[in-house]
Amino acid sequence: MTARKAIYLKDLTVALVVKELKSKYKSATFGFLWILINPLLQMIVLTIVFSIFLKINIKNYPLFVFSGLLPWMFFSLSLQSGTSSLIANRDLIKKLNFPRELLPISSVLAHLSTFILAIALLTLFVVILFGISFHFLFLIPIIALMTLLAIGITLLLSSFDIYYRDVSFILQSALLVWFYITPILYPTALVPEFFLALYNLNPMVGIITAFQSIFLKTNIADWAALTISVFETMILLLVGFFVFKKRSKYFADWI
Repeated sequence: MTARKAIYLKDLTVALVVKELKSKYKSATFGFLWILINPLLQMIVLTIVFSIFLKINIKNYPLFVFSGLLPWMFFSLSLQSGTSSLIANRDLIKKLNFPRELLPISSVLAHLSTFILAIALLTLFVVILFGISFHFLFLIPIIALMTLLAIGITLLLSSFDIYYRDVSFILQSALLVWFYITPILYPTALVPEFFLALYNLNPMVGIITAFQSIFLKTNIADWAALTISVFETMILLLVGFFVFKKRSKYFADWI
């Protein structure tokens, strides 16, 4: 790749990210604050339900929930917008010749930029209340891992969504189920032991528990689940790129 082409691709990616952000937040009064407001409201409701009515006894339960909700919202929103990114940018696909994978990738990166802002504010809040910790050093690799997982899945799903328009609707239902089989509202200690091996195949288990461990300043107990997350992320990333590239030559016809 020449230096000129690399600059062109970088500028195009930045432009697509900015376009995604503007289209999402330009008419919203609170703008980027919604990345915090939504999980904050959910945290309040879920904390009341699970710590008062259902009696889940976890120290700093609101922080436990919030540190799981923030990354989950980034992940789920990235998948939803990334999957439909080719349809949303059909005019660009018809008029311009550029690497089509930039569309789902830029959609994920747009959500990543707001997520980093939200996670930075959460980190500042935790530092003010509980002090600084070396645990925060693990945020960078965990965020990178989750971003690569989101990119791999969106590349795969978007390449099918452009032809099978039901994919986006199936994804919405799948994310609802996926949310409840991810340890956001409850610790993995509550998962039945006979089901744990299958449960850990969910790549978000290792990622979410890592976020919660970082903000609660506890040791990452489930390294097995995190290792599975890394392995599955690499597989999905490779498969996503391969399938996307193979199908991309037909996108202009399918759109």
